[in-house]
Amino acid sequence: MSSNKNLIIVLSAGLLLTCFFLLADLDGIFKMLLLILFFIFTVTALKPKLGLLLLIIVRPCLDILTAEPIIETENFSLNFASLFAILIILFSAIILIKNLSNIKNLPLKYNWLIFMAIALASIFSSYNSFSSLAEGLRLLSILAIYCLAYFLLNSEQDLKNLIKAIIASAIIPSLFALWQFYTQTGLTVPLEGIYNRIYGTFAHPNLFAYYLLLPLALSLYLFLSGNKKQINNILYFLFAIFLVIILGLTFTRGAWLSFLIIMAIVGVFRYRPLLVGAIVFAALAYFLVEPINYRVNDLIANRSDSSIEWRLNLWNDAKEYVKEKPWLGYGAGVASDLILDKRGEQFGSSDPHNDYLKIAIENGLIGLLAYLSLIVSLFINLIKKYSAVGRTQFKTLILLAIGLAISFYVMSAADNIIRNTALQWSFWALMGAIFAIDISVIASDRRERSNLTDSAHR
Repeated sequence: MSSNKNLIIVLSAGLLLTCFFLLADLDGIFKMLLLILFFIFTVTALKPKLGLLLLIIVRPCLDILTAEPIIETENFSLNFASLFAILIILFSAIILIKNLSNIKNLPLKYNWLIFMAIALASIFSSYNSFSSLAEGLRLLSILAIYCLAYFLLNSEQDLKNLIKAIIASAIIPSLFALWQFYTQTGLTVPLEGIYNRIYGTFAHPNLFAYYLLLPLALSLYLFLSGNKKQINNILYFLFAIFLVIILGLTFTRGAWLSFLIIMAIVGVFRYRPLLVGAIVFAALAYFLVEPINYRVNDLIANRSDSSIEWRLNLWNDAKEYVKEKPWLGYGAGVASDLILDKRGEQFGSSDPHNDYLKIAIENGLIGLLAYLSLIVSLFINLIKKYSAVGRTQFKTLILLAIGLAISFYVMSAADNIIRNTALQWSFWALMGAIFAIDISVIASDRRERSNLTDSAHR
């Protein structure tokens, strides 16, 4: 009966899509994107686990196109990012209904719900209600991905499949980036003194660079946790090296620092040679690659037109906006619009480049406290999991997850991490799958395999 219901849903969606094709005036790219969405929707309805993994793989590959509007009026626009979000939210709602009795076990549920409630409530008093609605959908989609991963990916094999999906999601964006480097078609900003910053299938090099950290870290994890002489594990290591090179060519200093933070945490607590290798590699890159040398030196050059000085000026102005509405803010998702309206276009980008300041502007100090509470609770739960797993390879994965979280939330003070939807989806999917793993089952499996090995030797 369930499969029949799913088939009816798929056929109904296909009929709606056909009608939309006939009525809407869309170009070929938009129709292709709609077909991709319909394909994912079909797989998701019939095979939920596979559908979730497909969403994780496809979202980064289409990141640059998701902001393109399908329907646009003077005050409202619907883009593919919103369609993706709606698809995920509906998918999650169905899964949650099927798992109502287990929702009480979902970690961070109260932290997420409070933060979401504040963001959604702000729509009704927002500086721009449509922007707040879009941001509310986007944040809900991140929560939905987290819930889906927790309820669908609850075995070690599921977790490994998710890790491989996140790694696979970097292949197409990285190949696009390599082509941009070869054809000199990357982003060039003469004032920064850097030319041909690659960005792959993302809208900006910074977004691409921070996303790369996830598949890079997970590729290293699979290499370190497996037999290092097997060909597939060697390929993971080579892919990690390739991603490090691509990361360097984005010229995103914050992502470089994030990578070193991750390597430092994993190196100090687990693999010292990894930390030494990362430091040696970074030092060689600094001394031998002139653009990297320039980007690092620019941090301490104290130039009046540097990106650091520009950020400080932006933050000083933005703090004044927080003081005007300190408790509840101007509404979710409106920080860029507000800054642009108040500062004008002459100062460049209106993105806050500071997630904590962004949330303070949009949802006030109450929203910021709710967000900080979510972050603190995430670390508490990860540390508890790390302490409980014993000496297993799963412990290395949790350590990597802690390193990723520290790097992202540290760099959130100087960049737009929370706006990187592709990154947030993959990151929170990984968190959900990690929390879903039953530690006692892992320990039991390890003991059973150990006993079988001992028996074989005897």
